[in-house]
Amino acid sequence: MNHLPPTSARMIHHAAHALAGYAAEEFVQSRPELAGVVGEDAFPAWQNLLTDLLEDLAAVLAVDRPRLFVEYVRWMRSLLGARCVPDEAIASGLDCLRGILLAELPADAAAPAADACRQAIETLRDQTYSISDRPLDVDSPQGRLAGEYLLALLSGDEHRATDLVLRAADEGHSVPDLYLNVLLPAQEEVGRMWQQDDVSIAEEHLVTAATKRVFARLRDRAARKTPNGRTALAAAVAGNRHDVGLCAVADFLEMDGWRVVQLGADVPVADLAQAVELFEADLLCVSASQHAQLESLRQTLGAVRRGPRGAAIKILVGGRALVGADDLAVEFGADAVAADPAQAVSLGNALVGLPNDSPS
Repeated sequence: MNHLPPTSARMIHHAAHALAGYAAEEFVQSRPELAGVVGEDAFPAWQNLLTDLLEDLAAVLAVDRPRLFVEYVRWMRSLLGARCVPDEAIASGLDCLRGILLAELPADAAAPAADACRQAIETLRDQTYSISDRPLDVDSPQGRLAGEYLLALLSGDEHRATDLVLRAADEGHSVPDLYLNVLLPAQEEVGRMWQQDDVSIAEEHLVTAATKRVFARLRDRAARKTPNGRTALAAAVAGNRHDVGLCAVADFLEMDGWRVVQLGADVPVADLAQAVELFEADLLCVSASQHAQLESLRQTLGAVRRGPRGAAIKILVGGRALVGADDLAVEFGADAVAADPAQAVSLGNALVGLPNDSPS
């Protein structure tokens, strides 16, 4: 691995707020008409925004994948565009940030960070902002059910939302189908709605908590295959508090006959590695949702691979942090990357030599 990006990462991480402050001050003074789109208190708003960008930049430089910063900027663009912040304002803020990095950091350390900012600016200026497609297919029965489910939850009626899903199960919809085509798309939709400033964080948390409870109700109704004698351990890496997708993976494995030990969100590195040995796991499923958790993922997989079961255990990873970074997951020690719960079962079975017949 090139040592320069990680060196740059450490410098940026420790000075992120100060560097963002310098860049925000320059932006507000040089482009007040653009900086002011966030409101009257432009300086603190842009300092916070640029700090977030720098922290992501530091995280991807630490693992020598600066190209992932462009993906984060695209996500930020969607978030800010919904709040009427134009692409040119984001690009100008990044340009000021790039200048500060070149001025304040040693040349070798500044180069990879400044180049990542340049690529992100080019991406913003080459494309026009567009609202992302809605993940719900309202023309399908499952999409309509997902919409009704989500509307009931956002209206504060969890009882009705749960009944809608359980009634669908009683009417013949398979449990895996309800996970894949109703509950998980509804979860994606509320995330999109938060990005577009249509719901609050509190409302997003409400949907998340309710969906986990519906998972539990459905899991009790699901047909389960004969136990296959294999144990899977599921955990979100340290710092990752988003484990809805991981919960679905664990449930799918359990339906497929696996013994599943679900550790949940934000599991410290040492504890997770110890659990692999304690439960004699054959398969480890771990998730990371943000680039800031990539270092935790690397440390976790390294600790597991160094343990007594390290050579034998198979490791699946997933989560938004790994989008476009399958090679990085393998470099860290993973055997495969799963995009959804059904694929996780299929890959997990193949890795340990079981018949490849995931729930559907």
